Amino acid sequence: MITSAIQQIVNTDRTELKNFFSEVDKLHKTDEAVTAKIANNPALAKALTDPNLTPTQKQQLATELVSSVMVELGYTQAVDVKLVADSQDNRKGHYGEDNNIYLNDANLNNTKDLATTLGHETSHAIDNQDPSIDTNPQNNASKADNEIYAQNYGDDFSDYVEFASENYGDGSLADSNNKNLGNTPAEIQRNQKLVNNNNQDYARIDKSKGGIFYL
Repeated sequence: MITSAIQQIVNTDRTELKNFFSEVDKLHKTDEAVTAKIANNPALAKALTDPNLTPTQKQQLATELVSSVMVELGYTQAVDVKLVADSQDNRKGHYGEDNNIYLNDANLNNTKDLATTLGHETSHAIDNQDPSIDTNPQNNASKADNEIYAQNYGDDFSDYVEFASENYGDGSLADSNNKNLGNTPAEIQRNQKLVNNNNQDYARIDKSKGGIFYL
């Protein structure tokens, strides 16, 4: 965590040496939230190791992780996670102006990939909770800096998920993503409808706003 905090200070202009302790605290709380959620939720722990999750299950998994972190960090505004599937879009994820995190399942190769993307977009969601130019460092930083910061946070986020899964959960994260829609015609239909509805929401938002994680 100390190394990661230093990396944020060195690699971006949005954090300075005076932000060191707040950055360490943010990472520590993120780690604590992720670890507690995985250790105390057997269903979530099992899901992290399963390459055959449906869109509904992936969406639920991601929502639980994000919610636990946001609450631990003191944020109260709910953030929804929506799983989309768009092979023509090279984004892995996007935090939209509608306060939703979109995960593009077409470009997510495994659960580590999902966790990294989720962490990246969570960083943008956290930034959006405090729009004050006086207190939110993102407002005085370039878009490129905010993306670097979010990517660093995403990498740390997924490392915490991976460590917690291996040490307090059901084992290693799933190393593939089979993009399973379900095991019965009814389940497949429900999941396809979910993805189609999410795709429509995703198509409507202005991609020039919010935060993006590309391939």
